This record gives sequence, C-alpha cells and structure tokens, in this order.
Amino acid sequence: MIRVASVPADHPYVAHLSPTGETPGDGCDEVIRLPDPPVIADDGSTRWWPPRILDPAWLREHAGEFDVLHVHFGFESFSPEHLREVVDVAHELGKGVVVTVHDLRNPHIEDPAAQLSRLDALVPAADAVITLTQGAADAIQARWGRDAVVVRHPHIVPLDVMAALLLDDTSSRTNRADARSSDDSTAAPARNDRRRIGLHLKSLRTNVDAAGALDALALVADERPDVEIVVTMHRAVADPTDRGHDACVVERAEALAARGAITLVLHEPMDDATLFAFVGGLDVSVMANVWGTHSGWIEMCHDLGVRVVAPNIGFYGEQHAPVLYDLAGRGDEAEDGAAASEDATVDARRLADTILVAVDQGRAAPADVAERRDERDAGARVHSEIYRASIPTR
Repeated sequence: MIRVASVPADHPYVAHLSPTGETPGDGCDEVIRLPDPPVIADDGSTRWWPPRILDPAWLREHAGEFDVLHVHFGFESFSPEHLREVVDVAHELGKGVVVTVHDLRNPHIEDPAAQLSRLDALVPAADAVITLTQGAADAIQARWGRDAVVVRHPHIVPLDVMAALLLDDTSSRTNRADARSSDDSTAAPARNDRRRIGLHLKSLRTNVDAAGALDALALVADERPDVEIVVTMHRAVADPTDRGHDACVVERAEALAARGAITLVLHEPMDDATLFAFVGGLDVSVMANVWGTHSGWIEMCHDLGVRVVAPNIGFYGEQHAPVLYDLAGRGDEAEDGAAASEDATVDARRLADTILVAVDQGRAAPADVAERRDERDAGARVHSEIYRASIPTR
C-alpha cells in the first residue's frame, strides 16, 4: 500500500488517477490518497486551498500517514523559497516527492514568471516529474533537464455518464442541454435543428479575452443566422456590487442579446451534472483563453462529443485535436511553453472564421468509453510505479 499526500485530492483529474477496478491486475488496492485537510473560508465553508499539506509543520505532524507527496496545482500562494523548504522537509522525512506539471503558465496569473519561479523550486528537486503531453515534456527537458513521464489527461466526465451519452437519442440529448441547475432558474434555450455554439465565460478567469470572443460571435451571428449562439457567465459578473463585476463585458453581451445575436444565460456556478448536461447539448464550444498550457475543458468536451474551438497556445493542440485559431499579438512560443508576448488577444475575425469551420464540421463523436477506461487504468498503473520508485529505500 502506498499512501499519497496529493495536492489536491478533491479534484476530478486526481480522482481519475485511481483505477476503475474493472481491469484485472490494475493495482486497484496499491494506492490511497489522503483527503485534503480542510481550509475554512471566510464564509464558513470548507475548501482545499491554499493547501495545508504544503506546510512543513503539517508534513512533520503527519509524517506517519503518507509515503509520497504529490504536487499537482494550487501552490501559487506560496513563495519559491517556501516550496523549496517543503520539498526539503519531505525528503528529510524519507518521503518521495512527485510533481505533475499541469501548467507552465498559471491561468490565473498574468505574470508568466510567477509560475516558472515556483516550478524552478519544485521540478529540479522532485524525485519524479509527470506531465500531460509530449510538448510539455520537451519544454520541461529544455528548461530543467528533467525527463518527464507523459501520462495523458484522464477522462473528466464519469464513465457511466459517457456510456449513457452513447445510448441517448437526439431528444434526450436536448433535455440534458435544457436541464436547470438546482440553484438557478435560468436554462439554455430549447433545442432545435440549428447548430448550437457555446461560450462559457464563467467568472471571467484572468486569461480569458471575453470581449474579443463576443466580437467574434457577433460576426458569426451576422454571417450565419442559421446557427444558435449561447453565452453563459456567472451572475456575479453582472452584479455591480460584486468584486468580479465587469461592466464592459456585460454591456457587450447584453447588447448582442438585445439584438437577437446570442442568448445570454446568467447563472450560479454549475455543479458537474448540470455542466455536463449543458455542454453536452452544444455542437461547438468556444474557448477564449489567451494563455495556457493544458485544458481540462478540452478533455470534458472530448468526453461529451462536443467539438472545441481553441486558441493555438501551450499544448492544447496535443489534446484531442481541437480546431485551433491564432491569437493576435502572440509572438513566438518561448522554450518553456509560456507565450513570449503578454499582450495576446483574441482576433475576432480569425476566431469567427475558425468557428464557422467547426460549425460546418458538426459535432464530434463522443469519446470511446472503453478507450477512456483503458487510458485511466494505464495511467493509474504508471502512477503506482512512479510512486513506488520515488520512495527512498530504507
């Protein structure tokens, strides 16, 4: 049995590093992951971040409960010096340290150096390094001289939900697309024969050019009145009293909705079931990120059979072949995979043209459930082997 202190544990990616239990000899009982130590937020709710596991005092206090420290993400609130101390203490305690490089550039932080400086503390000192694509592995080798093991991103959508998708007909798929969240009275418009494009802005993450994407959708609406365009965003974005409020984006979206170019859906954060239902009712999902490395959104859309239009950044193109478009002012990719230009924006014309190509291609086929299961079980076996090799011999 290998006990892993995972940062974090409560995340779909990490949950799907465990085997399905459906494959003989998959090492199902070899690895257990500790639950995230709860962090009490200001409103009294609990969450996993900033992760308490990344506290040298926590490591020492709980040294008898884990064998391997595995860092995925959520470490941006700690300095490089602090992270070096965390690795040093884990090694001092006789623990293995594994780092999975999900992001060479943090999607929440504008300064690309912020993520790289933290990775400078983690990657060279780790006993093993994992990443999700060969392009990222090459970038890791170029910057740190480390050979990262490539393990593809596991499925996001639960396998039973994916299996149900294959059995559903057009009518039931429509019902899922129109499902209402338990805390939200707003739903997607009724499904019809028009192809549906979706742009999910959520809470306007730092790396999203919402204005540029809305301008692109306006062009699509003018040139293809036969398509249906749905734009969603969290209610907080439209609330002037909320710190996430963005008046310019809201006004632009409302103006497009007023002239019938888009349907605007304001909602509370969706739970997974509602999100899968909503996105599963799309033909094309548009991403408006202007920097990034890998994308769980692309993986989710692949599971659901939704075609993705994505910017040609990071290593998105190595994840299930999304339809790619180039950003404006991007410059060349740096060796480490971070965009050389910090002023990249969505070029509305380029994005609109790419959306039109994707619309003509239509929906993608849902992911093959057996293949996704086999990928997950293979990834679980690789992780088990890496954990075992990382533990110092006593």
